[in-house]
Amino acid sequence: MDRLERLVNLVAALIDTPRPLTRREIAERTPGYSDDPAAARRNFERDKELLRQMGFPVVVEAPSGDHSEEVGYRIPREQYELPDPGLDERELEALRLAASAVQLDSEWGGDAAVAALRKLGGAVGAGEPGVAAALPGDERAAVALAAVGERRRVRFVYRGEERTVDPWRVSFHRGHWYLAGFDHDRAAERLYRLDRVDGELRPDGPGGAFERPPAAKARPPMPWQLGDGEPVTAVLLVDAVQARWARQELGDAAEEEVRPDGSTVFRVEVTNRDAFRSFVLGFLEHAEVLGPPDLRAELVAWLESVA
Repeated sequence: MDRLERLVNLVAALIDTPRPLTRREIAERTPGYSDDPAAARRNFERDKELLRQMGFPVVVEAPSGDHSEEVGYRIPREQYELPDPGLDERELEALRLAASAVQLDSEWGGDAAVAALRKLGGAVGAGEPGVAAALPGDERAAVALAAVGERRRVRFVYRGEERTVDPWRVSFHRGHWYLAGFDHDRAAERLYRLDRVDGELRPDGPGGAFERPPAAKARPPMPWQLGDGEPVTAVLLVDAVQARWARQELGDAAEEEVRPDGSTVFRVEVTNRDAFRSFVLGFLEHAEVLGPPDLRAELVAWLESVA
């Protein structure tokens, strides 16, 4: 019997069992393992690690009954089987196309994100022709993606402070992974750059702990929101000739006032001041930062230094 057939038999045994199986029971129930206990143990350890690399959640638990071995193994169905996300055929086709066009770094191997794409029918890119983008691997991003799918809170240390967050969305922008969600300590939505997390990002509590607001999935964050500074609400005045374009970029919700001459006042939440400055300068003389005073003074000082 070749190894592939033995792996298929092993997966079937570990999924169908109502309780954890010891190594001895696995060798007895799974065709393909040697009668020599030492050889069977070596083969099982290699097979177990390979299954985990492929995305199978092989868990270790205490076996029931009187067994000489201390641990047992199984694959919990609730962790292996992805709940039906309710995608129609066109949405599934779009997912398959996106998964096939993106090459994931080898560091992702076996992580929840890759496993989820495979379960949904996506052929995860591996350097084959047609790959349009390559995303770097990041263990925190994999944990965050799994937490978003399971609606499970996460805990981590950011800028020296412990955070408890309901993860709403994971995005990739300009070489970095970001997590957007509801920060319980600050009672507000926040955005975190995952490579700036201190240590591990840890799931906290059961799945289904919160509901994601529809607005959180509308579109990825804008550049001036991709920062970890304290949020500030900028008041931006845009001349009539550029107001339509500004509205398209900022969204209708940002519009506060349309003046008689057609110029428009917008309120914009900013966490990346450099990116916001670049956005404002794109209007040339057709935009003015009205407030808050420190943000306006900062922009004036930068322009004076350039002049």
